[in-house]
Amino acid sequence: MCDTGYQRPEDHDGSCGAWKRTGIHWNAEWEGAFEEAALQRHAFVQAVPVENPGWKPHTVFEHINGGGLCKGCWMKHQNSHTQHDVDENTGACASCVKAQQRRGPLTRTPEGKEFMCEECRITFRRWHEQYVHSERRDPDKRLYRTELEVAREDAKTSAT
Repeated sequence: MCDTGYQRPEDHDGSCGAWKRTGIHWNAEWEGAFEEAALQRHAFVQAVPVENPGWKPHTVFEHINGGGLCKGCWMKHQNSHTQHDVDENTGACASCVKAQQRRGPLTRTPEGKEFMCEECRITFRRWHEQYVHSERRDPDKRLYRTELEVAREDAKTSAT
């Protein structure tokens, strides 16, 4: 869990350096770690090997209250942004600030887990469905859905 005391979601975009461990969830209790993290201002869940020395710890879930910076919006902004128009009063580029306000939850993508706003998730999901249908395949039901939603579904499935 982030221990910096930052209040705004944008403060958590890569500058957090103070972390504290709040709990350990063993094996079948993994979904409890996701739920606990989702209640915090900023937290992540790490999978840690216990018996397999070749396996390295890695982050499996991250939550930022208010959402993380939308990767889709930020990439679109970077590809179309040619120069900064700095506002004299704020000292910031207005279009960069606007793009940085587009936020969303951690989402499953073909490239891994990324923060995405609702609009980008819907758009990318449609593109995915169109593409796989053109290849006469079924779309991946887990892509472009929030990681917490997928984890909750997995927990229900493993419980039955």
